[in-house]
Amino acid sequence: MANSSIVTKIAIIFLIILCGCIARESTELREALVLYRENDLRHALPLFEEIVSQRTNDAEAHAWLAETYRRLGMKDEAVRTASRALELEQCNSFAHRVIADACRRPPGDPGQSESDTNWVHLNRAITCDSTDGVAWVSVWNEAILREKFDIMRKAVRKMKETGFLTKAALAYGRWMLRTLPENAILITTGDMDTFPALAVQATEGFRADVTVVERGLLGTKQFLHFIRDYVRIPLPLRDSHIDSLIESADFPENISRVSSQIFKGWLDVRARDAFAHPLAIAVTVEESFYTDIEGCLQYAGPFLLWRPTPSDSTPDTTALRVSLEGIRPEDFSGPWVSTQDRSPVRIRYTKEIVRNITLAALAYAEELIQARRFTEAEKVLSWAEQFEEETELGPIHSERVSHLRGVAQRGRL
Repeated sequence: MANSSIVTKIAIIFLIILCGCIARESTELREALVLYRENDLRHALPLFEEIVSQRTNDAEAHAWLAETYRRLGMKDEAVRTASRALELEQCNSFAHRVIADACRRPPGDPGQSESDTNWVHLNRAITCDSTDGVAWVSVWNEAILREKFDIMRKAVRKMKETGFLTKAALAYGRWMLRTLPENAILITTGDMDTFPALAVQATEGFRADVTVVERGLLGTKQFLHFIRDYVRIPLPLRDSHIDSLIESADFPENISRVSSQIFKGWLDVRARDAFAHPLAIAVTVEESFYTDIEGCLQYAGPFLLWRPTPSDSTPDTTALRVSLEGIRPEDFSGPWVSTQDRSPVRIRYTKEIVRNITLAALAYAEELIQARRFTEAEKVLSWAEQFEEETELGPIHSERVSHLRGVAQRGRL
């Protein structure tokens, strides 16, 4: 009986120690992930390294460390650490995707050896876990470079099916597309003003007439082939000219140069009424892309619409009003990034996109004030205030709303 009591006490002590170790390890991992998700990778790195040194058989910890290495440009360390994760867990989708992304060739690089490694591990990643939306993002990018356009479209559908694209992000995609002119080309930049729009087109057939063009990819030969041969939109430059542009500079400088040349070529043929596609630029695109044509762009809410003649930069009041009609704030509530997303850039910055809707409302209110339509302006401002309160980003334009409301109220006196 006494021996049994001693054994019980030892077991209890062991459990207490074990729970303490687990709690400590969990706390350390949480601290590392907080820094990682804030995109503070250099401070997250030593924490992940320490965790892996203590948890030598933890495949997931190795995968997080490998991804941190990759994002810091430490390719060899990333591949070595992810390979160790696969030794521990052969079907770890995260580790396969890290190796694939680490071995992805730049868009302008014709080399195949690393890209073959990339494609093998991407396919293993989605075989191991077809619900991994992050892996489908990588599949989309690589499918373009391999001109596997059916797989590219499948990847976009999977981003929605897996929940990688959230309700709020998809609502933003619809907002971007809804008021574009028929058969327009919309220039976007980055993931979260591109994928949601593509996803609602692919899965809902919503505004399938619009061609969404990611600005960076517009500078790659493979995506240009997609535009010309798959979407059937004529390119404004001869193949030989495009090839010479692509080959004339090192990545990534050539990407920006070629995309600008293609876009300006489209503008030229559009100006001559020889191009059937209206041209628009998402408000998320950096101003440096369109500085030299800014006078011909008219602000219309989700996008800037190109006009053949310079304007006075006055927003299109009708377009702003229409862009705001029917918006339900609850559609834009909740997280903008899925819990499965492992990109610290998307995690930290995607929710900032919602401010573009508020800015459209404020621009419309300002135009109403200029037209002395003060009561209507106050209603729009109240709507903007409510909209911000219901989004993840929260109220960030309160001072501007208060200022404009004061102007409108004084105008009514």
